[in-house]
Amino acid sequence: MKSRGILLDIADVLESTLDRIDRLTVLTEREKERIREKIREATTNFRKLAEEVEKDNIELAEFFYKKAKEFKLMSNDKAIEKKGKKEYLKLADRILLYSRSAEYDFRPEKLKELKKVYRRYLFGMTAFFVLTGFYLNQVLAVTALILAIPIILSMLSLQRRGYLGLLLAYSAIPIPIIVGVMALRYSIYNLITPEKIAEIMAKTHWSAGTVKAYLVFLMLLSAVELYLILSAILGLHKHRHAFL
Repeated sequence: MKSRGILLDIADVLESTLDRIDRLTVLTEREKERIREKIREATTNFRKLAEEVEKDNIELAEFFYKKAKEFKLMSNDKAIEKKGKKEYLKLADRILLYSRSAEYDFRPEKLKELKKVYRRYLFGMTAFFVLTGFYLNQVLAVTALILAIPIILSMLSLQRRGYLGLLLAYSAIPIPIIVGVMALRYSIYNLITPEKIAEIMAKTHWSAGTVKAYLVFLMLLSAVELYLILSAILGLHKHRHAFL
């Protein structure tokens, strides 16, 4: 595969940049050490990926190579003074980020794993909205409506591997987890408490059988919602480097 050779070239270019970083005078020793650590990791990541690449993605590999050359050319005092230290540090961060996320573009199996996590998140959030609809609590229903926009945006962004989607997912997930725990506790407690069943019957005018069926459904739905969302958050954390 041609991509394998390009990825190795990227690693060589980045490795050759380390000497240039050592000679920089416009950066502090601490800044230089931080950049060296990032470039060393990026070099290792690209070299490892070259050995494991399964899908030929020449266009993307050439883009990474172009960025590596850009970083090398910018690794001198005059170029940094011209473009700004902030831009140089930002480019180093981008190089590292590219090296971490690249395996999802060159190894289809990793992308399949990520899509499974995305589906768990999608189904988990769908279960959350259904749960708030069946859970007899108006406050939670309003909360679900408020969360609808950030959750939908997170779904769209996650599908495109956008980092904003990951942040939105992290911020949106706590409420569905709390609702799931509350619904699970509510359904189990009421199922084993005859007085609570009678209380729900009085409020809803349902029969005892209907109330019990409702509580069983609520218990199962909340358990499924919690499983999907908790496994999704663990999966998103595991695959966090996939998002740009």
